[in-house]
Amino acid sequence: MGQFSIRVEKDAFVFCAAHFLLFHDGGCERVHGHNYRAWIELEGALAENDYVLDFLAVKPIMKAICDRLDHRVLLPKDNPHLKIDEVERSIEVRFRDLSYRFPAADVVLLPIHNTSAELLAQYICREFKEELSRRFRIVHIDVIRVGVEESFGQAAVYEERYQDPA
Repeated sequence: MGQFSIRVEKDAFVFCAAHFLLFHDGGCERVHGHNYRAWIELEGALAENDYVLDFLAVKPIMKAICDRLDHRVLLPKDNPHLKIDEVERSIEVRFRDLSYRFPAADVVLLPIHNTSAELLAQYICREFKEELSRRFRIVHIDVIRVGVEESFGQAAVYEERYQDPA
C-alpha cells in the first residue's frame, strides 16, 4: 500500500529575520539577516474526505508561525554560552566580549540552542504539531516535514513522527 502526502509552500510562509550563529570552536557570526521561506509536508493516510489534511487547515497555522518570526531578531535562549537579560524594555545579549541590545518587542527568544536553519525547521515543525493537536482531535498524519530556506538553493529540512494527542 502506498503513502500519501501533501506539501504546502506559499508566499505567506516567509519571514525576514536577523540572527547570528554560535560555533563549536567558540566563535560567532556577525548579526545578519535572511529572507527565510518555509514549507511543510504531511504524510499519512487519507481521511474520510479522501485527503491527508485540508490545505485550508494547514495554511493559517504555518502563516501564524512565520508571522511571529517576521521582522524580528531570533535569539536561541537555550544556548549556555549566551547571557540574555531583559533590561528595561530591551533584551541584552552577551557572548564573551560582545554585547548587543535590542528592543524587546523586536526579539523572539526561541527554545533552541542555535538559530541554524536546521533548528528553525525543528522549531516550526514542533509549533505546527502543537497547534494542529490543539485544533484537531484526530488527524491521520504519520510524519511532519518542514523545510526552511535561508537563501535560494540553501535549505534545511526537519521531520518528526506525529502522534495523535488522544
